[in-house]
Amino acid sequence: MNKIYKSLGLLLALSLFSSCYKDHSVNGDHPLAVVEVAEPIASVQTATFGEVTVIKSPAYTITTGASVTPSYEWIVDGVVVSTEKDLSYSPTSYGKHDARLRMYTPDGSYFYRFTIDVPFRYVDGLYVLASNEGKTILSYLPGGEKTDAFDLDAFGRSNPAIDMTGDPQSMVIYRYVPGAGASRGYLGIALGLPTRYYRVSADSLKVLTPRISFTNPVDFSHASGNQATVKEYFISGANVWEMDKTATVPAKKQNDRLTRVASGYSLAPAIVNWRALTGTRISEGVAFFDNAGSNLLYVSFGWKGIVKKVRTFTTSATSGDTSEENPFKDMTLIDMKSAGEGNYTYNYTLLLLKRNTDNKYFVARLTAGDFAQSQNVDGATVSIVEFTEGTPTHLQPNLGGTAALVATADKVYFYNMANATATTHPAWISLPAGQTIASMALTSDNRLFIGANGTGAGLVGSIYSYNVAGITPVLLKSEEGITGKIKQIVYRQFNN
Repeated sequence: MNKIYKSLGLLLALSLFSSCYKDHSVNGDHPLAVVEVAEPIASVQTATFGEVTVIKSPAYTITTGASVTPSYEWIVDGVVVSTEKDLSYSPTSYGKHDARLRMYTPDGSYFYRFTIDVPFRYVDGLYVLASNEGKTILSYLPGGEKTDAFDLDAFGRSNPAIDMTGDPQSMVIYRYVPGAGASRGYLGIALGLPTRYYRVSADSLKVLTPRISFTNPVDFSHASGNQATVKEYFISGANVWEMDKTATVPAKKQNDRLTRVASGYSLAPAIVNWRALTGTRISEGVAFFDNAGSNLLYVSFGWKGIVKKVRTFTTSATSGDTSEENPFKDMTLIDMKSAGEGNYTYNYTLLLLKRNTDNKYFVARLTAGDFAQSQNVDGATVSIVEFTEGTPTHLQPNLGGTAALVATADKVYFYNMANATATTHPAWISLPAGQTIASMALTSDNRLFIGANGTGAGLVGSIYSYNVAGITPVLLKSEEGITGKIKQIVYRQFNN
């Protein structure tokens, strides 16, 4: 009986419920007014950092033909950024951003996922460090040649609160690889007296660390043990300084070790990286020059920072005695650069030198392996060529490190380091009269950029680019008077 009563109660409840339900269907069907998109927007939308990009919503129809206006919702990185029909979006960060468009009516929603790509503004191009009206400016030339898009004082616009009063000292660019598939580009800028140094994102030109102060002018270089442990090395006040990537205060290094091997040393304002591959073992470090004792000094990473001199060793054919010679005797350094191709870059070092006893100039070349092995009996293999054309001021190694491009006032000379005979060289490149070469940079596709200055003040800096893949350089582009007085140029290639 209890079961019968329960069944009757359930039937009664169902009858009451059905009497409260109102059937709104028409002929057994209720057509829904749903958004139907004719063609979706592109799956990748490109936006420019710091500028407003408008992404238009797609054309649509309503399935019933009803005059229903859908609502909109634009979501970027999980956050609703707009409810307007079209998205007006100003990116605040670089990279790829996950985005979604929702178009909906009371009857349903249309969803579409896409990507907003905000490419780095400063990727492949020329960075120009210059002075203008008592301040340091860092400008950018996209691709090195697109001078219609020359970004004058790009650093100042990205960092309006940074005081750039004072003349530029030096600049370095390097890459940090924290892990597989990851890469970050850094710039280091030194300016003013006393010198301030800023570590900067090469992608955005935003300052990454607070101001780092030195009491002397700075010349510096980047070095890393495996591209995952970045250190920056500086020459300041004739001392070597080291700074870890995470540090904001440099530490003075090597002073006591320098004194042991080069008493009374006076370091030239230049420091370079070297990197040697021996079998499967990579050796690397930094090198710098002691002008007081005419010593090329170097430090190997992983050897407790011991300072050594580069020396050649010869063995007498008659006595068998080994003698040690300084290949740079009586010389002072004018300029020094490292170069190399392939995965193991910095495998050649070239030096521009002046011999004090007779005021002659020389270009020297040695391999990175010589740094790692120069204390062996075989010693370093140093190729030295006399420079006979005027007064040299700068050098730029070619890609393979087998030749030196040497600049005088307005000319560039090509010196083959395999030919140790002093010969007369015609000028390889001649700039217009009145131009003085300040800096050179060479790309992996054999484009040589020359930063030069005219006379006077203001925008006197000019950029010249040449194709130097062949025997005769070919002028690609020249733009005169586009920046302040140039101190240094560097070329960044994003994948190199």
